[in-house]
Amino acid sequence: MNNPVSGKVRFIFALIFTIGIFIFLINDANAAGRFKAKGVKSNANGGITSVRGGGAKGINGGGFARARGTTTNGQGQAAGGGTTAIKGTNGGGGIRAGGFSADNNGNANYQGGAAATGTNGSAATSGGFTRSQGGGIRGSRSTTATANNGHTYNGNTTYDSNAGSINHTQYCYNSSGQEIKCPSSNSGN
Repeated sequence: MNNPVSGKVRFIFALIFTIGIFIFLINDANAAGRFKAKGVKSNANGGITSVRGGGAKGINGGGFARARGTTTNGQGQAAGGGTTAIKGTNGGGGIRAGGFSADNNGNANYQGGAAATGTNGSAATSGGFTRSQGGGIRGSRSTTATANNGHTYNGNTTYDSNAGSINHTQYCYNSSGQEIKCPSSNSGN
């Protein structure tokens, strides 16, 4: 599949996101505000390219910025992605980003990730899926989390519709690095 995403589209994504981060997340001024930007244009590949971005900042220092876009080539192929960053008023924050592509044969894939930090610890996740022309779907996701007490969680899940399988593994460790039993959602029963 020819990649219909041009260098100009990548530049626009980066510019919108950088401006949003600069204005709303890094700036220490106490002013609140918001911005939005969007554009749609026919491209040289016979398709459409669209980009959107926006952000907001509250008077207490919290805020967000996001940018996303899609481009097609007029022959059934498409690609796109987006990213969002947030900042809480108490120093917590997070970011997520993802991208997809699809061709005119029914193949598609998505990859993305996210990370967050707050008063109780931090977490990160990444993964994605692919869909084949015949309809089969395969995917995986990995997640890590660290609590303020130093305990950590590592989990991985895979899925394969062709094999009819879902597999999940998880490991937890205390602050000394020794493996411990992972908490269960029904541990109170």
